[in-house]
Amino acid sequence: MARKFKSWDHLYDERTLKIGIRLYQEGELPLEFLYRLMSARRLKSFSIIVIHSPVEGFGEFLKQQKRKTDLLFELDKENEVYVFFCQETKVEGGYLFLKRLIRTGQEEFPEIYASIVGIESTQYPIRDLVFIVLDGFVKTIDAETEEGRVLYRTVR
Repeated sequence: MARKFKSWDHLYDERTLKIGIRLYQEGELPLEFLYRLMSARRLKSFSIIVIHSPVEGFGEFLKQQKRKTDLLFELDKENEVYVFFCQETKVEGGYLFLKRLIRTGQEEFPEIYASIVGIESTQYPIRDLVFIVLDGFVKTIDAETEEGRVLYRTVR
């Protein structure tokens, strides 16, 4: 059974860096593709959600809950960390999706941590986006309150 991350003395320890590298590896091509769709005006926005629950089986739950247009990638199976790329989803929509996940899985997955970044322009380099998403996720892991377990922002 996976456990919640322990608080970090150093936010960017080896485990975090490995998640960041994996996020970049898994996310580079989807982000390039989504950027291309935005540049061609076939997509107005998308959201990136990095999500974690300390309970084993969280990935299977996420697969059952995702939409057909969402891309879901595993970042760290041992710690149940995943990333969603949600097309035509502003940060508000990502937040509502996350609230639905929390409500649906509250008995089986009482603790869910997530960082949501809504993307509404293509002005940021992909590497900067990956860092923004990872940094938000790291901040949620150390949150002491339920409200702090979800961090969200929009990049314009």
